[in-house]
Amino acid sequence: MAVALVVFLGAVGFSLSEPAQGHWYERFGLGIWWATVTLTTVGYGDITPVTIPGRIVGVVIMLGGVVTLSLVTATVASVFIERKFRQERGLEAVKIANHILILGWPEDGEAMLDQLLKRLPPSIPLVLINRVPPEQMDALRDKYPAQGLYYLRGDYSREEILLKASVKSAIKAIILTERQPGETAAQVDQRTLFTALTLKAMHPKLRILAELLRPENRSYLERAGAEEVLIRGQYDSSLMAGAVVSPGLYRILTALLTGEGQNLWSVEIPSRFHGRPLKDLANHLQEHQQAVLIAIYTEGRSLSLEDLLSDEPSAIDDFIRRKFAETKMTHLLGRTKVDIQVNPPPDQIMGLRQYAVVIAAQRPNL
Repeated sequence: MAVALVVFLGAVGFSLSEPAQGHWYERFGLGIWWATVTLTTVGYGDITPVTIPGRIVGVVIMLGGVVTLSLVTATVASVFIERKFRQERGLEAVKIANHILILGWPEDGEAMLDQLLKRLPPSIPLVLINRVPPEQMDALRDKYPAQGLYYLRGDYSREEILLKASVKSAIKAIILTERQPGETAAQVDQRTLFTALTLKAMHPKLRILAELLRPENRSYLERAGAEEVLIRGQYDSSLMAGAVVSPGLYRILTALLTGEGQNLWSVEIPSRFHGRPLKDLANHLQEHQQAVLIAIYTEGRSLSLEDLLSDEPSAIDDFIRRKFAETKMTHLLGRTKVDIQVNPPPDQIMGLRQYAVVIAAQRPNL
């Protein structure tokens, strides 16, 4: 506005002090051009004031241009610097879409992120919401420069923080067990439950994967709409027993879980295999993709809320019903019944909404 005001006043001064330049509207138009050229220090010289008052106006325009343009440059630079600073500190809102939210940051968070990035294409951005120091998140962005990593600092269970993370445009959310000093396992799981309920209220179609500390809380989290629930340390005892009984099997399991060379992949069975026996797909994968089919699963209809609530009334069921009634939801959009088959028979006929789980070095392209 200051620059526009200087240009306008310069045009008025030029039109009043240079009567030889034609009619007043011509002088005003030439004055706008002359004031703009003078203020920006371009100085074409095609139009110049010849009277003393006109040259005084020119001096004012020159000095005013130095001041106003300097202020504009400094203001714009400070805005970008402040925005960059706020982004690095996790204070700036993230305006993206089709991203994955990672809520919380446990001690092994970096290992989980490393495994996730091995399986995700770089085109899917990740938004990390936690309370760790910004320097740690900066180190992660430097470690994975090809992946779009964004950081928000704060309590991920709060609605205003989730709005800053563009939760309504996200495709998935991962809730990790971030345990604060002095917190009990029950308090951590309670925050996870409330976060899942908040996410579903804000974005009913969001797919939620959550982690718990206590297995008895699994049913509550599933009723809240979590697609998958993992109990921290659930498989440690099985892996330890496997290491004692069969060291070779233990090494195979850990190699698959960590993605060392071979990995587990899920691919949708294409339509050209529908109505055909499973052995056709297995042979195709083995011959053309060097992949071994080990399981299939089928995604069925969406689960209704009543499918997950217990038969006996409880306070937590009433709370969940009330929350879903507030959002006018009758089904857990995004949650579907999944039927799995490990080592399925080769003559089984394939159909719609079926997925194959394979072992391969990279994701098969069907």
